[in-house]
Parts: sequence; structure tokens; C-alpha cells
Amino acid sequence: MTIKKSAAITALSLLVLIGAVSGTAGAVPAGSNNKSKATAPVEQNTPVSSTIEALIAKENTVPLQAGELKVLYVNDKKSNPHETLSISYMPYRFSSINEAAQKFFSLSGKSLLIPTSLPEDYKLQDVVLNPVIPMFFSSEYKTLRDQLKAKAQAGGKKVISQSLKWSNTETSITYLRNGERVNLRSAPAYTLPEGVTLAQLPGDQDESLTINGVEAVYTVFGPHHGDRKVQLVWSSADGSVDYTLTSTKNTAQTKAELEALVTSLTAQ
Repeated sequence: MTIKKSAAITALSLLVLIGAVSGTAGAVPAGSNNKSKATAPVEQNTPVSSTIEALIAKENTVPLQAGELKVLYVNDKKSNPHETLSISYMPYRFSSINEAAQKFFSLSGKSLLIPTSLPEDYKLQDVVLNPVIPMFFSSEYKTLRDQLKAKAQAGGKKVISQSLKWSNTETSITYLRNGERVNLRSAPAYTLPEGVTLAQLPGDQDESLTINGVEAVYTVFGPHHGDRKVQLVWSSADGSVDYTLTSTKNTAQTKAELEALVTSLTAQ
């Protein structure tokens, strides 16, 4: 399945509210004490003409293969009033840890972080390697948007696309046990622009923890996260990588098992 990311939806599964950058409603004020990284994207229903839709479909005629990325820009104020980019990609997916680790090393030159021990009866579902998509507020994103916009205007095109190079990798490892799903995700850390904070959805409850000497945030989700119930977030010792464990169960045993996994992972 090809994955598409709009400007407001990042590869980190976080929503950094556009309002804090553009001045629109809904921004979380700077200095907010929210630490939860569990937020949901905002979808905007902008009408797109049938002509633009046909041009977009034409640009997407050839299916993407694993490891391929494409960025698309619509040069039309009515269809794309915020001048956002649409980035699509096809991830690498594996049913074997060893195969995933080999591919991850070839992409990044690094070892794949995996738990050295798992709770009883946990079985691997899959390992997915995703490219890191530039955040909509980043200089990389803005440069890419400006380049495509200039190229579209120079060529008199309403829709334009181009391939992107796979430059960085985030990982997603999913385990199953009796209907429960636990996911371990790692991604390069990033810095928010000044004045922008992460939003916390109603019902989310954060708890600060220290596990094996590492600061972490444990979040019990409210009703806005699908079947995910809890999340545990921490960072690497040098702050360059963010890690997230999520589970579809919320019990005392779940919390203890997630903390044990963090202990195992931070000891490596």
C-alpha cells in the first residue's frame, strides 16, 4: 500500500498545529505543559476540480515500488490554498527481523534496535522501514515547495511531481499476543519552531517516569486514538532518536511490560 502524507501529517504520527505557525485557530500556546506526543491530524476538506483530480491521477499512474518516494504540488489556489505538498512513498516491509536489520543497516549504516527479551507469547507481526518525511515547518520542506512551485509556474503546469531521495529512516516493529498489538517505533528527533508546541487531545493523561535512569512519558489515551490505549515515549542518550512504544491494552501488566521493554532497550 502506498502511503501518502499531507503537509499537516508527519511521518512521526504527530500533529504540530499549523495554527501556531500560520496564525489560524486551534494553536496550543507557547509554554503549554503538554508533553504527550499522542495527537491526531486535522483534515481539511478543500474542493478539488475534476480537471485537477484528473491531472493528479495522471501523475500517479505508475505505482510506487518499495523504497520509492514522490512529491506532488498542485499549482492552483482554489484546490491548494495553503500551498501544501503531497508526499507519497512505498515502505519496506519484512516478516523477518534479520532481513529488516540488514536492510536498515544498508540504508542507515546503523544497527536495528530490537528488544533482547519479550513478554511471554509475543510474536512478531512485521517490521516496516519508512522514510523520514520533511516536516511542513522545516526549511527542507519550504525549499522543496518553493522549487516545485517555481517549476510549475515556469512550465504553466497545474500539477507537478518529482521523485524524492530516501535520506533517513524510521522503523516500526509490531508484535502480537492474543489480540493485543504492541508497536515499537524509532525516528530521528526534531526541533519544533519557536512558539510551537505539541497538542494533547482531550482525555489523554501523561505520567512522567524514570526508567533505568532515562526520562520517559507514559500516556493513557483518551477516546481519540483508535484501538491504541497507552504509549510510552523516551529518547536516546544523545537526544538524536525518539522512541515510542504503544499497546492496544491498558492494564497494570501492560504498563509493567512496557517499562521492562524500555529497560531492556536502554541497556543496549
